[in-house]
Amino acid sequence: MIRGAASGNGRTANIFNIMRYSTQDGPGIRTTVFFKGCPLSCWWCHNPESQSFQPDLLYYEERCRHCGDCIAACPEHNTPEIDRTLRTGARCSRCGHCVDACVAEARRLAGHQTTVEDLIREIEKDLVFFEESGGGVTLSGGEPASQADAAIAVLDACRVRRIHTAIETCGFAPAETFFRVAIAADLVLFDLKAMDPEIHRHYTGVWNGRILSNLETLVAAGCPPVVRIPVVPGVNDSDDEARRFAEYLSALRIPAVELLPFHRIGAEKYRRLGMPYRAADMPEPTAAAMSHFRDTLAHAGLHVLVGEPA
Repeated sequence: MIRGAASGNGRTANIFNIMRYSTQDGPGIRTTVFFKGCPLSCWWCHNPESQSFQPDLLYYEERCRHCGDCIAACPEHNTPEIDRTLRTGARCSRCGHCVDACVAEARRLAGHQTTVEDLIREIEKDLVFFEESGGGVTLSGGEPASQADAAIAVLDACRVRRIHTAIETCGFAPAETFFRVAIAADLVLFDLKAMDPEIHRHYTGVWNGRILSNLETLVAAGCPPVVRIPVVPGVNDSDDEARRFAEYLSALRIPAVELLPFHRIGAEKYRRLGMPYRAADMPEPTAAAMSHFRDTLAHAGLHVLVGEPA
């Protein structure tokens, strides 16, 4: 595997994690491949290392021995220590020399380039679990459609091997690109953040027009996805938003909707990345609030599940 930033080009993919034995990203036991880079920057994102298309450097302060090895290894002399806390300078190229030098593993680089062939070899290690559980592979992120050629190459290779495939997508991609990736998968898990355009832009950084258009195109083509809604108090859980979700999704005849309660499990990652955590003051939804949201959608004729925290 080669360190560095790269977009998937059909031969290589830029990923930041492979999670085995997942039961939350589709049917059965799954291997989830996390693609690097996302066009959205949701306030509540629990994988902030997924957002940038470049590698991210994480610092685990509690492991740091303050030995200075990483500072000495930095070819750019761009790893200062301030108040006994290492900082990543603005000129950092994410070369990874500091990571290699740290025997305490206090530094980690999130994001690396791998060939599709190597990725498939990793996936094939889990074939027995797929066969016994009806599981398979899920491409997540970040956003798989942002590396469309690589994503399609992985999906096609899995299909040849009769491995069930799914993609988890925010739906924000050029229409043709999105559709090519979506139809290459057996299942599409489509994350829908908010119906109100202003709310969506404020909390994710983009308008939702393209997202809704891609969802509608997918349904019209006879490939209705499972829609997943992260329920975030104070953002998209109002009665008005719930009714908008219900009316819109029932009109599209979406087969299933999964509600994912917001949580702060990923908060620590922001500190390790040196990023502000904008969801710090957002409360987690109560069970009663989740039930109320579910009932609003169910009364519109939708099949609704309440999943694990988003």
